[in-house]
Amino acid sequence: MKIELIPAYLKLEDYIRAEHQDQETWKVIMVEPYWNTISQWAPFPEDYKMPICQLDKAEAKQQLEALKTVNWNQVEETFNDICNRLPKDDEDTMYVAIYPSNTGIPEGIYGTGVWGNIILNINAANSNFEEWLPFVFAHEYHHNVWGNYWYCLHNGEGLHGWLIESIIIEGEADDFAESIFGDKSPSWHLGVNSKEEEDIWKKIKTAAKLCLPPEEAGKYIFGCEELGIPQNAGYYFGIKIIREYKKRNHINDVNSLMSTPLEEIYRFYESCMV
Repeated sequence: MKIELIPAYLKLEDYIRAEHQDQETWKVIMVEPYWNTISQWAPFPEDYKMPICQLDKAEAKQQLEALKTVNWNQVEETFNDICNRLPKDDEDTMYVAIYPSNTGIPEGIYGTGVWGNIILNINAANSNFEEWLPFVFAHEYHHNVWGNYWYCLHNGEGLHGWLIESIIIEGEADDFAESIFGDKSPSWHLGVNSKEEEDIWKKIKTAAKLCLPPEEAGKYIFGCEELGIPQNAGYYFGIKIIREYKKRNHINDVNSLMSTPLEEIYRFYESCMV
């Protein structure tokens, strides 16, 4: 498998010269030239995953200059090293699109997987982003390998599309990233405190075996004030479930974990909570 970076951030030069720096300009200049490539393997439209950003001219200039200083050849080498730790049984090129973002996440970066390809959304005004690039890439890359294993090689056998499956998948992806970068403690693991953990789990459990549309599933994964779900609660429980499963079953091998059916992992965790 070959990695090819898409330096979408360079399009900021055209975005800056445009008459208006608004969302429509962003979509036309920054997204549309690359979207067919990024989403080429998606079996259905995933426009909701398009990079969304509205930078003013000054912010765009700052981001452009900062992203130009990154040694992307070295970054690509790091990405290849990560991929070698978890080989993907696929000969297709994996595209990794580099986009500027005004995200406020402490790490300065978040990723999006689009059926075999990756978008890295970077707030280059946050000096933390380069430190977290490899971790976030590893997380998203695991999603790609997991999806290839279960959907392409096993035709989705045993998968239901449940909310809890998405949560466990996030935990597996973070576990893979932690296996390489164990000194990192991402902010999205801190969404739930010990006092509220039991109550929050009960809320998630009520929807665990539901097949929810992305916007509804996101409320349980990313948080929803209306439902009383703290920010990033899904990630908190995802990594918690995986850590517990690995510990009690003495699992250290990433490939062994990946081949374990999600429903089996969930049943195990439920038995531990009784």
